[in-house]
Amino acid sequence: MVLFGRYELFDYLCTNLKQMRILTYNINRSSQEKIDKIMQFDADVYILPEVASPAQVKLSEGYRMEWMGNYDFKGLGVIWKSELKAIVPQWLNPNHQYMLPLMMEGVLIMAAWPTRSDSNAPKDYPQIAMEALQEYAPYLKEYSAIISGDMNCYKGQSGETKQFSIEAIFDFLGSMGYVSAYHQQTGEVLGKETTATYFHRFDEKSPFFLDYTFSNIPIKSYTLCNWEKEMSDHVAQVVEI
Repeated sequence: MVLFGRYELFDYLCTNLKQMRILTYNINRSSQEKIDKIMQFDADVYILPEVASPAQVKLSEGYRMEWMGNYDFKGLGVIWKSELKAIVPQWLNPNHQYMLPLMMEGVLIMAAWPTRSDSNAPKDYPQIAMEALQEYAPYLKEYSAIISGDMNCYKGQSGETKQFSIEAIFDFLGSMGYVSAYHQQTGEVLGKETTATYFHRFDEKSPFFLDYTFSNIPIKSYTLCNWEKEMSDHVAQVVEI
């Protein structure tokens, strides 16, 4: 893993944004069969919560992977076409499990799967997410960026507070110019979504909206895919920039 200082990035990365297609998918119980199926989509970047570590994943030629996690069988991974210039910035803080920033072709890609680990187990998901976003705020302000993943947050969930909630996250990111791609496209209000991105215990009668993509740059297209029950309890998102 090569780390770069904050200002070294400008010498390394392209000055013009490159068109990219990003697929974000919490794949639930990682397997090589699932990964092979997902890779057929031919995205430029894959953000994969709950994916196994690189040692357990066989990538096709021409792809690279970064990963963070406490258990080899489940963590947060990003897979991308190796033709894209990508680096892990020096300011990554591994204590924020799991938020994985990558500078890729002039864009900050922030993969998100805020979840509990040994160090933050007493905290609820909105607090885990907000604390990471607050630390990374200087970089989220500075760069063109996409934040995408399973945020593990929904309006009205147990443990949310005025300070730590998905509504507070929307307000915090909105103050920096970020919008939710789904809500911008549909015009729907947070907490009143007409579709779901997660079905608890694979139950169609227990839907939640947990997966989000935020951006401070124009998005060419955004798609919330159909639920594939044999693949995951989550729904995939596809973003083109």
